[in-house]
Amino acid sequence: MPPRQIQPSRLRNLLHGLLRVLGTIAGLTALAVVSGFVAMQIAMEPNRVEVPRVIGQDSVAASELIKEVGLMPRVIAEEFSPNIPKGHVASQRPSSGARIKLGTEVRLILSRGTDQLEVPDVAGNSLPQAQRVLAEAGLTLGRITRIHSDVHLQETIIAQDPPAGSTATRGATVALLQSLGPLEETITMPDLLGREYVTAMNLLKELQLEARVSFQRSASREGHVVAQNPPPGGKAKVGSQVQITVGE
Repeated sequence: MPPRQIQPSRLRNLLHGLLRVLGTIAGLTALAVVSGFVAMQIAMEPNRVEVPRVIGQDSVAASELIKEVGLMPRVIAEEFSPNIPKGHVASQRPSSGARIKLGTEVRLILSRGTDQLEVPDVAGNSLPQAQRVLAEAGLTLGRITRIHSDVHLQETIIAQDPPAGSTATRGATVALLQSLGPLEETITMPDLLGREYVTAMNLLKELQLEARVSFQRSASREGHVVAQNPPPGGKAKVGSQVQITVGE
């Protein structure tokens, strides 16, 4: 009886399977060799320890944990952090997991807390008061714009930018709007000298000025203005009093 022949396709499948098995065995062997080498390296470095992770811990707890494994903690700086509370570790060098010699220094950077803060309300304050409040909050006085206001007293703060209650970065500037007080309109005094009393009074009324009248003996200029204050060309506030002297 002739020997049974194996089909070429089946033979190829058998060869492929055998190669996969051999490859797996080779990979496991290599892994075992590497693991053994790493274990040997660790065993040969008894004076090295793994750096613990201390990010997020307060400075006291972090220092104690580092000391427990035989390393030396040292705080080298502080920086703002949006996520790490003030006084806690924001970063470390070397990083956790590194193996370093006993007694090696682990440098720590502590968090100063977030640099975002709430803008205080300074409306209604004087400029020195507003500047003090902003400085205490960690903000800087910015541009000051001044306008006349019939509602707000002179030199008081009317508004601010950024507005009160909003969030700003520490050290940011805050622009202020300050009141100059009511706008007082002034007019230029006309020349009333020599005008008839009635004419002068009507002119002052049209200019929204109040006349304060006195009389002086003057036979030649009876019924006419002989003096005025403010003088012709002078300035007077709308609604203020004007002194005129009339001859009698």
